[in-house]
This record gives sequence, C-alpha cells and structure tokens, in this order.
Amino acid sequence: MTMTQLERWVGYAFVAELLLILVLGSIGAWQLGDRTLQVGSVLGGIAWCALIFVTLAPPASSRSSWKGTLQFVACWLIFPLFKAIRDVFITHTADAALLALDRHLWGGLSLPEHLLGWERPWLSELLSGGYFLFYFVVLLPAIAFSVRHRSREAATFFFGLTSMYLIGFAGYMLVPAGGPYIAFSETFPYPVHGGAMTALLAGVVKAGITGMDVFPSLHSGIGVYVLGFFALGGYRRIALLLAPIILALVVATLYLRYHYGIDVLCGIALATVVLTLVQRYRKEGQA
Repeated sequence: MTMTQLERWVGYAFVAELLLILVLGSIGAWQLGDRTLQVGSVLGGIAWCALIFVTLAPPASSRSSWKGTLQFVACWLIFPLFKAIRDVFITHTADAALLALDRHLWGGLSLPEHLLGWERPWLSELLSGGYFLFYFVVLLPAIAFSVRHRSREAATFFFGLTSMYLIGFAGYMLVPAGGPYIAFSETFPYPVHGGAMTALLAGVVKAGITGMDVFPSLHSGIGVYVLGFFALGGYRRIALLLAPIILALVVATLYLRYHYGIDVLCGIALATVVLTLVQRYRKEGQA
C-alpha cells in the first residue's frame, strides 16, 4: 500500500470514527437535556456531512483539497460530545489501572506524584502558560495550511494530524479516564497554587473537560507532532520557537495533574510513529 492510499484509508476511518462519536454523543446530549451539547451535536453533524462530501470526492478534485481542513473542524466540533458519552454510557473508568501502572513504571509513585513537591506559584504560571499555548500550537498551523490547502505540504500536515486524532480518539473510547485531579482529588489537590494564568487555564479546562480524554495524552502527542513536523520539514526557525513551548506543555500535563506519565509516554510514542509515516508521505510526494 502506498502512503497516498494509506492517507485515503485514514480519512475513511476518521469519518467512521467521528460518526460513531457523533451518534453516541448526540444521544447522550438529548438524554442529558444539555442545550450546549445539543447545539454542538447539530453543528458537529453539519461539519461531518461536509467532511464526508469532500472525503468521497475524487482525489484530484478541488473539493478534496479541503479534506484536511474539514477533518480538523469536524474533529474540534464533535470532540465536546465525549462528555455526553462519558455521562450516559461509561459506567467505569480506567483511572485506577493507569495510576497503578504509572506507579509501577516510576518506582512506586506516578510521575504526577513525583512532581507534587515541585509546586511553586511562579512555576505554575509558567507551565499553565505553556499548556494554554497548545491551542495556538495546533490552530495556527491548521489555519496556515488551510490557506494553502491545495499544496502537498498541507495534505501532509493534515494527514499526520488526522492520524493523531484517529488513534487518540480510539484510546479515549477504549480506555476512558478523567485524569489524576478528577479521579484522585485527595492525592492531587487542584488547581495548583498560582496566579492569573493558572486561574484562567483552570477555567478553560473546566469548560472543555469531558471526563474521558486522558489516554493517550494528545496535548503531549500533538505538541510533539507539530514540533517534529516543522523540524523534519526544514522549518528550523519555527521549530526552534516551538521547542521550549512544547517542553513546557509536556511537563505541564503532569505538573498540573491532568495526565499520568503513561498517557504522556504513549502520546509521544504515537507522535513518533506518525512522524515516521509523515516523512514517508513527504518522500513519496517528492518522488
């Protein structure tokens, strides 16, 4: 199978996965009577219909060049429906298993437990800022490559990003978990001590948390993917600018008690595999 064929099958699989999340999430939203999630399900449904329209278009058509952009838009609109799935369909979480595994890996304490002694207001502010910048780390390249949606590099970027979300969302469904600060609040007091940035981030996370979006860590994984995409693609200045942000982001996922160490390791491992495929896709395009 060529990388172009793989990219096409990733697109089909992502459409199917988003449909499953959309259907289950919509049922959950209506059962909960949550007006915000109900509106989200309608918007997500519209985005999904647009996505399948371009996904089934002939590969060389102008319509198909918008596939990456619509994958990203549909993904972000449908993602909040995980909250409805968690509240209606999930009767148990994997938090206890993830914490136990993490403690086994790191000498009796999980990685976020090891970082409990690091807590300082100035560090909380710094790492909260790094975590918050994740949204720009993803959004700005997505917007830039949407403008260049006809280019091979745009197709390459969205192929990798969609692959990250495809596997990451499967992890959310198969290993639903809320994270240390939700499942074990007595061990992981939240929020950490900080200032205005820490409080702002806590509010953003509270508004967007779904309760089943921990394994693997897509914050870490996608951050590493975006950094690797630019570094391996020859965008050295962008990569140098991103490097300290991504480092802060990865540490923040643990320091702020959102993820277990195993989540972060699997997120980074996923990014490494996807970047390998992305480089093959690049070489195939150059050939």
